[in-house]
Amino acid sequence: MPASRRSVNSSMCRASATRRCSNVAPSLQPVQRSSVPRLPTLDFFGEPQSDSVVRRVGVSIGQNIYTPKNTSTPDPILDDRPYAGWSYVGFALQYIYTKDNEPIRLDSLQLDLGVVGPAAGGRFVQNNFHHLIGVDQSEGWDNQLHNRFAANFMFERRWRTGRFKIIEDPGLEVDFIPSVGGAVGNVEVYGSVGGYIRIGNDLRNDFGPPRPAPSLPGSETFTANDDFGWYLFAGFQGQVYAYNMLIDRHAFHGGPDLDRRIFTGDVSAGLAIIFRNLRLSYTHIVRAPEFKERNRIEQYGSISLAIRY
Repeated sequence: MPASRRSVNSSMCRASATRRCSNVAPSLQPVQRSSVPRLPTLDFFGEPQSDSVVRRVGVSIGQNIYTPKNTSTPDPILDDRPYAGWSYVGFALQYIYTKDNEPIRLDSLQLDLGVVGPAAGGRFVQNNFHHLIGVDQSEGWDNQLHNRFAANFMFERRWRTGRFKIIEDPGLEVDFIPSVGGAVGNVEVYGSVGGYIRIGNDLRNDFGPPRPAPSLPGSETFTANDDFGWYLFAGFQGQVYAYNMLIDRHAFHGGPDLDRRIFTGDVSAGLAIIFRNLRLSYTHIVRAPEFKERNRIEQYGSISLAIRY
């Protein structure tokens, strides 16, 4: 019987923190490939022609919190990112293309609707959490971005390029999963390209690890062909940005006047473990600078727990 997926993601670094809970509904009735509108396929990624499609829908709620590096001063900081909270509800549609019951491509679309500003509750959540764990509170929240409705649409495509057995017993495999994507809206406008290389057991269980929020609920989808599976992974993603509300200055929205970088990206590595109906993954991310005033590289970790039920 098809299973739903519920997942909880949490990631944190010195400049930001994100938390998201998502639910991907049981798969809808599989349909023949010819009855689904065809999106362009890049054959040089090694994708064979699919013969059926599994469709899923998902919903998520999340909150992203952003602060400058120095959180001990109540004064405005003009050469670092502004304080900002972003709370949203996401609605996703997912297509899993299969060939002889082997998943070969994942297309995910998501619409995020929410608010950026004091109404997002970033100050309340961060300072109360800091109080709970005995950490100094952030003093500059009076300077956060003003309230503004936020809407963003995202698309991502991931390919399965084939699994190659390294050791027959215990079934050690390696594969590479390229991806392309993009977003458009009043929060972010960008295009992206990236990929993951993986080594482990039973790699057909998923399309690689989920990216830290904001990302697509579909990326948490997995199956459990055996009671236990695992893999190590390393990957990259590059982005070309045309707009970022959380960095770009607008007279009606507040915030410092920063020189945003057009090109940015990150590299990541981690471990995923699948045990029966659970998948636990940890990802360590190293991200390139997003603006020129603070030419620093950020590092942070992300933990994701997904449950099939």
